[in-house]
Amino acid sequence: MATVIGERMATLRELMTVYDSEDMLLMWEAAMVTAYNKS
Repeated sequence: MATVIGERMATLRELMTVYDSEDMLLMWEAAMVTAYNKS
């Protein structure tokens, strides 16, 4: 969750109200792929 918030993909409020856990995991995966590709 910290990665998603830190990458400014969603706020904590959005994660608690708008998105479900599957959405959060998809955002996390996108952040990890982006970080991998940058390195």
